[in-house]
Amino acid sequence: MYYSLQMSPLTDALVNLWRLLRNARARLLGRPPEYVWIEIQGPLAEFETPVGFLRRRLSPGPSPPTLERLRLWLDRITADGRPGGVVLRIKNLDAGWAAIEELRREILAFRSRGGRVVAYFADSADIRSYYLACAADEILATPLADLNVVGIRARVDFLKEALDNLGLEVEVVAVSPYKSAGERFVSNEFSRESREQAERLLDRRFEEVVDAISEGRGLSREGVRARIDLAPYGAVEALSQGLLDGVCYEDGLPGRLGSGERRATLAEWGQAQGSLRMPYRRRSRKKVALVSLSGAIVRGRSRRLPVPLPFVGGEQAGSDSVVAALRVAEKSRRIAAVLFYVDSPGGDALASDLIWREVERISAKKPVVVLMGNAAASGGYYVSAAASHVVARRGTLTGSIGVLAIRPIALGLYEKLGINPVALERGARAGLLDPSRRPSPDELRVIEGQIGRIYAEFKDRVARGRRMELLDLEGIAGGRVWTGIEALDLGLVDETGGFREALRKARELGGIERDVPGVLTKVNPPRSGRPSPGEPAQSAVDAIGEMWLALSELRAGGFLALAPYEISEG
Repeated sequence: MYYSLQMSPLTDALVNLWRLLRNARARLLGRPPEYVWIEIQGPLAEFETPVGFLRRRLSPGPSPPTLERLRLWLDRITADGRPGGVVLRIKNLDAGWAAIEELRREILAFRSRGGRVVAYFADSADIRSYYLACAADEILATPLADLNVVGIRARVDFLKEALDNLGLEVEVVAVSPYKSAGERFVSNEFSRESREQAERLLDRRFEEVVDAISEGRGLSREGVRARIDLAPYGAVEALSQGLLDGVCYEDGLPGRLGSGERRATLAEWGQAQGSLRMPYRRRSRKKVALVSLSGAIVRGRSRRLPVPLPFVGGEQAGSDSVVAALRVAEKSRRIAAVLFYVDSPGGDALASDLIWREVERISAKKPVVVLMGNAAASGGYYVSAAASHVVARRGTLTGSIGVLAIRPIALGLYEKLGINPVALERGARAGLLDPSRRPSPDELRVIEGQIGRIYAEFKDRVARGRRMELLDLEGIAGGRVWTGIEALDLGLVDETGGFREALRKARELGGIERDVPGVLTKVNPPRSGRPSPGEPAQSAVDAIGEMWLALSELRAGGFLALAPYEISEG
């Protein structure tokens, strides 16, 4: 699906010759199975991530499937035309709702092309796994599996008392009560505005799940809600409730999926792919560049930390790395459009602004289409606002247009440790961010003024990019978070859809023929002697260095364009 910018016509010809021979062998000797087993587990990352040699050697097994890989597999099976369908073995699914929505979209598209999809629970299933399975033709489970479709919930761990016990306090300055990312540090409960927002987002998500189950299982919405309220179920009970189509062990699947006395043939993807015909490569003169931004937005280069940190998490999208990749796409004459994938709750406001500037500047020369992942909120929305076209999943969390500052106060901790900080200063505000003392009223006014200035710039960027009036923007900004479908109604995005819709729009805006395959090429920033962007540290020394850099950035402070919280459902 993805090709390098350096591919030559000769290389394409050699690849196609090899595929011709391989396909001839597959026709003569290889008979594909009737059903292909595909494992669905893990976080369902959007795209493949470069993995270093050492990590690849030490990895105990295959990496969890990505949406990119699953799209490719389903396309290969469809293109071959001989397998009847796929069996999805769903277990240990730990993906965001927007990622699951994208895979549901791919499953439904596979079915529309004539493929049959069977979802199989070899283990117990939660409501996210079941939401995915409801896109299949049939749902089966092993006899002792539990169906834990007990609903969804949002939990925020409030830390004020824990910080008090440590002698730590936090001063939070935010543009509005809806910009509540710092609320957990200064309170033991939701504010009215924050609770209202969390309840609304939870309601929207629950309704999406109810609708999917209702449509997939042929049940009324009221019936679905009633079944959720009475969950969990054992497999046999779930079958009687109409939530499953059958209960059997894996070895019983060939008989169940066959016809009469004939047993169906099943094979894992690794075994089946050798018997599938491969599509021939067709060369496209113009390309769409794929540039990714995943994780918290920080200054400097992208990195993946071995241990997640507050606010910056484990994966960090560095402004230097993202900007460099965008400039590579800009300078290539073969790139006709940019597909900018954004999956981020935000982060550093300055870093977000530097990326926004590149998107605005490049979109004046080449179309930039943003595809939003599980979240593109606050700084994640900031960097998207100047794009030519914005596509969000229905379940994407976006918006959160606002800024906050978190100013730690460690005076109590210093006292507990017997530390007596003595500072000599020149300048009335030299200790503005000194954690050893409380900020003065004058210093708080300074921070509020800076927050107000950055917030005004943020709103201006959005108003310009989305062609909105500032007065119209005010009522949907202030840190308010929206789902993708709400953002469409509010004019914050242009379309709800997935990867294929975003790529189609990029091709259209870039003037690339619709039916020509192989137009997407991944673009990374130029390599240096340091690890590639997003690549985990390869040694203990590297890991310590990465953590030290991240801690230094946290200590340096700054202003955050950060979403209030991540809703985690269980």
